[in-house]
Amino acid sequence: KKNINKFIDLIKFGTLPRPHYALGLLLAAHQAANLGYKKISIIEFGCWNCDGLIDLEHYIKDIKNFFQIDFEVYGFDLGDGHPDYDSDPRDRLYELSKGDYPFDKKINLDKLEISELILGDVKDTIKNFAKSRKIDNAPIGFISFDLGLYTSTKNALKLLEEDNKYFLPRTFLYFDNNYFVLDNEGDRLAVKEFNENNKKQICSINEMAEQLSLSWKKWLFLGKRICTLSDQNHPKFNT
Repeated sequence: KKNINKFIDLIKFGTLPRPHYALGLLLAAHQAANLGYKKISIIEFGCWNCDGLIDLEHYIKDIKNFFQIDFEVYGFDLGDGHPDYDSDPRDRLYELSKGDYPFDKKINLDKLEISELILGDVKDTIKNFAKSRKIDNAPIGFISFDLGLYTSTKNALKLLEEDNKYFLPRTFLYFDNNYFVLDNEGDRLAVKEFNENNKKQICSINEMAEQLSLSWKKWLFLGKRICTLSDQNHPKFNT
C-alpha cells in the first residue's frame, strides 16, 4: 500500500483496468501535493453505467496512501443515452445515434462511495457548477471526456474557461473518443476550437505515449489521449 513504485508499475504495464484514469489521478495528486493543495476535484463527462467512476474511487483509495490529498469526484451524464443536437454531422452520426449508451446498470449506484452523479444535458448542468460546488476549495486536477459528440464535448469544454482558481496550473485531461475520428468532428474539433478561442491551451504531452509504450504497447494511443490544460497565467504555473 505504501509503495508508489509498485503502483506506477501497475499503470505502466497496463495491469489495472483504465490505467489512463490511474495515471491522470496520480499526476494530478503529485502536482497538487507539491503545490500545497489539500484537496482536488476529479470529473468524468460521460459516465454511462458509472464503471469509470467506480475505478476512479478505487484508485483514489490507493493514491491517498502516497499523498496527503483528499478528493471530490463528479460525474456528468444525460442519463438516457446520447442526445440529438439537430442532427449536426460533426456529432459523428454515422457512428453514434440518439439514445445510445443509456444508464441501465442502476446497481452500480450502490457501489459509489464519494462520487456525485449529475444528470442532465451538460450545457445546463455545467452552469454555475464551479461556484455552487465551491471548486476553488478543491481545484480540478483531472477530467475525462467521454461524451462522444462534438456538441456535448464543446459544451463541456466551457468549464475550462472558468477562473484559474478552479484548476491546478496543469490540469490533466483525457479524451476517449479518438478512434478513427477525423479532425473536423467530435472531440478533436471541439479541442481545436477551444484552443483557437482561449489563452489557456489544451496541449499534448510530447513523447509520453511513446515512452510509456515501451512498457505496454497500448500506451502508444492511450497516452496520446492524455493532454494538459496549460494555463501560463496561473499564479502557481512556475512554482
